[in-house]
Amino acid sequence: MLLSVAAVTWYYVDRIDYYFDRNRLAGAQLDSVIRMSAAMNRYSENVAELLLLGRTELDDFDEARDSLEDSLDRLELLIRDEIGIISVPADRAEEEAELTRVEQMRSLYEDIDLRTQRLLLLRDQGRLDEAIQIFREEIEDSLDTTLEDHIGAAIADEEAELRRYQSQTNRLERELEWIISIVTAAAFIVSAIGALLLARSLTRPIAALESATREIGDGNLAYRMEYRGRDEFASLAAQVDNAASRLEAQRAALLEVQAGLENEVSRRTVELEDANTRLQKLDHMRMLFLADIGHELRTPLTVLRGEAEIALRGGSRTVEEHRDTLERIVQLCQQMTRLVEDLLFLARAEVDAIRFDMQPLDLHDVLEIALADAQVLAEENGVRINTTMAPGSCRAEGDAGRLSQAMLIALDNAIKYADPGATIQVSLACADGMAVFRVQNPGPEIPQAELPFVFSRFYRARQPARSGQAGTGLGLSIAKWIVEGHRGRIEISSADHLTELRIHLPLLH
Repeated sequence: MLLSVAAVTWYYVDRIDYYFDRNRLAGAQLDSVIRMSAAMNRYSENVAELLLLGRTELDDFDEARDSLEDSLDRLELLIRDEIGIISVPADRAEEEAELTRVEQMRSLYEDIDLRTQRLLLLRDQGRLDEAIQIFREEIEDSLDTTLEDHIGAAIADEEAELRRYQSQTNRLERELEWIISIVTAAAFIVSAIGALLLARSLTRPIAALESATREIGDGNLAYRMEYRGRDEFASLAAQVDNAASRLEAQRAALLEVQAGLENEVSRRTVELEDANTRLQKLDHMRMLFLADIGHELRTPLTVLRGEAEIALRGGSRTVEEHRDTLERIVQLCQQMTRLVEDLLFLARAEVDAIRFDMQPLDLHDVLEIALADAQVLAEENGVRINTTMAPGSCRAEGDAGRLSQAMLIALDNAIKYADPGATIQVSLACADGMAVFRVQNPGPEIPQAELPFVFSRFYRARQPARSGQAGTGLGLSIAKWIVEGHRGRIEISSADHLTELRIHLPLLH
């Protein structure tokens, strides 16, 4: 009975839905035809005003024309939508006839519009009387009247369709109500009798099964039904209890295995990620190191070879000339040795192969060590160093050797690029938890555009050094790495014939 009522209900609902759709589409089509009729009247009125009254504004005419075209397009689309849902061949043929009528109306409109354009052209050429005569004979009396007949027929057809679909829908609804009422009453009586009989024998075991499934479904695998009897429910209860016991044991084993696997996977993943990161960094540094070596050693090796070849070919050269050549070769070898050492230092630093010996220290002592070496360089270059240190203790945590190296690099650069006979100002101030080491040298300015790059490897600013060589371009890179390794920062500025380098380091609290 339930299957029967379901099948009948489905059939009637499907038919009612079908006629609802047809009714909706027919109403939309009727609305489109009415809009098209109104747009056609506006279009004709605007054409008449343009010709008879001499109005020149075309805004209302274009708006009426667009509205008429939109109504035609929408009507055609709605008819095609209705054809798509029609299952009865006769209804399909009727809608296809409506589609043909829309095409005829479109053709008439296009003919009217073409003639209207020609009339407007005649009006603009000063042939207004001829344009009015053609309008009355060809458009107003012929084409316009024919199009209005088609529109009137379309309105009548759509209204008839609406009435027919509404009648079909009402009839189906009444039939469905009667069928459902009768079958529902019969099904209710049979169901009530069957439910009463089943309830007497199934209430207790079903309640027990429901409670067991709810508990086990919530994850309480320790729950047991403990239902006793000789019927099928007792056997089912025993199977449920056995299944819960097996699931409980399996879950405990799986959780134990899962925990072990998760820990192992996490550990292995971390190890692999660390190893992969180290390998990628080492490979990048290897390629960068080889590229830097090849790039920087090419020039000194070429010069070294040239000096040696000149010495070999010069049979009449004096001992002094040979000595000068050998001294030049030794100087180039020292330059290449220093370059390789700096490159190895940076390569090891960037893969964390260099460790700082961090100890509490007084920055005054560190600066004194750097100044001792810098005084020798200053004397060789005819430059003076004037030092100002803040009174009192200036303690920080760091590697004394590395910090002294960074300060010496800053002093060496200042000496190289200072004006002859100039005085380099060196100061160390400690305040507000920071130590600031400054080196100021009067000399050629570093172009502002180059300041962001002075700490890059092998970068040399375009300003002449007073010594015979401008350096390898690695010193400030090494100093920057050392300072940042001590949680500090290094800065440089250049203006008004004065270049200043500053190193900021955190003090011990």
